[in-house]
Amino acid sequence: MTNNPNKKIDFESLSKKLFIEQNKIRTDPKSYIPKLKSWLTKFRQNTLYLLNENPLRTFEGPAAVNEAITFLSNQRSLPAYEYSKELSEAAEDHVNDIGKNGLTTHEGSDGTNLTDRIEKYVEWDGACAENIDFGFVEADNIIINLLIDDGIKERYQRKNLFSSIYKYCGISIGKHRDFNTCTVLVYCKGLRELGKPPIDGINYIQDYIQKTFYKKKIVNDYQEEDPDAPDDTISVKIEKTNKIINGKEKKITKKIYLLKDQTQHILEIEEN
Repeated sequence: MTNNPNKKIDFESLSKKLFIEQNKIRTDPKSYIPKLKSWLTKFRQNTLYLLNENPLRTFEGPAAVNEAITFLSNQRSLPAYEYSKELSEAAEDHVNDIGKNGLTTHEGSDGTNLTDRIEKYVEWDGACAENIDFGFVEADNIIINLLIDDGIKERYQRKNLFSSIYKYCGISIGKHRDFNTCTVLVYCKGLRELGKPPIDGINYIQDYIQKTFYKKKIVNDYQEEDPDAPDDTISVKIEKTNKIINGKEKKITKKIYLLKDQTQHILEIEEN
């Protein structure tokens, strides 16, 4: 009842199936309830035994599966994610890095983070996030494991699956030194070509008017000194960099806000 770690896996085919299954559960959440009910029959105490998968010792056991069933019963349908080749390349970089080095973190072995990986291939706007899964070799089981998000009170990975913020998704699956397989999914709200400036002028103007003519309610300490900080900010990192925009090198101040749900919001300010 366990997978064979030496069996060759078609990672490209598995990635395509995973993208299809992710959009299936987004557009028709209740379609996955029978799959979850099947999982309930595969537990021995808190250890899960699935065909073609390694046994998985869980923290919450069947209780988390039942909670996920309740969630799907009440979850509305959402638009399908759009596939992004560039985000898939960013995901592949992380799979290759942490897989080879036996890591399980969102931070790379060289200290790079999600935004660093994305910005090698594409500019992004609004928000981004990342899901990581280990060990599973069946697309629907990967989706269910992310949905249940066992042991994580806030269910961050589930929130990314069902986010109404993100529009684009990239996926990569590869080998992992310790867990056989590693899956990385990268999400973004907006994408544009490298070197292209933001084009969302309407939202920028509306945001400026809101901040200028209406006093924004301060809900966290970061907003005391930085009116750009989102309400759920838990940390902020400031970076100075140079970028080629419309063929010209510009000095950029980048504010990277980490939010409570572990997503990141970025603001780039062009210096005069």
